[in-house]
Parts: sequence; structure tokens; C-alpha cells
Amino acid sequence: MVYALNVFNLLSSKEDDYREYSVKAGKIIYAKGGKVISSGWKPIRKLHGDIERKYMIVVKFPSEKIFQEFLDEAEAANIHHLRENATKDYIWTLYEPWDIKAWVKKN
Repeated sequence: MVYALNVFNLLSSKEDDYREYSVKAGKIIYAKGGKVISSGWKPIRKLHGDIERKYMIVVKFPSEKIFQEFLDEAEAANIHHLRENATKDYIWTLYEPWDIKAWVKKN
């Protein structure tokens, strides 16, 4: 399992493009066994000196291979441009699960 963390800003004139991307990408994600597990907006605090990003999404994928299949299928379906044209300050990072409770108890 891997988690994709997405933080970004929407361009106000392109929100409909991002809605369309979200629907189309969501169909691919869920068909591959992935799931959107969290989303948020309107940050309460921002890091000092960082660019404020007003939106975030966390998506769980069964594996990095499935994540890559999602990217490839989204590319074949030609939907990436919807996201790219509708957002700015986009960061997309993959993480492995971390059992922080077990890690804290270690030693």
C-alpha cells in the first residue's frame, strides 16, 4: 500500500476542469482498488515562509505499481491536462505506510 499526498491551489476560472478531472481520475482510482481517504481545504495554519496551498487530498493505492498504472491510464485517457491546467503550486508525493505507534514504542 502507498499513500499519495496532493497539496495544491485551484485556479478560480478553471474549477470546472478540476471537477471533471476528479470524476474521471476517481473512476480510474477506484477501479484499481484505490480510495480517496481524506481531503481538505481552507487551511487553518500555514508554515512560515511556505506557499499557502488551499487544498489537499490523500489517496490510498494498493501498491506503487497500481499507482503507476493509474498514472498510465490517466495519460492514455488524456485527463492529466485537466489537472495541470486547473491547478498551481501542485505537490504530489508518495509515501509508504508508517506505523508511528510501533515506531514510538521502539527502544
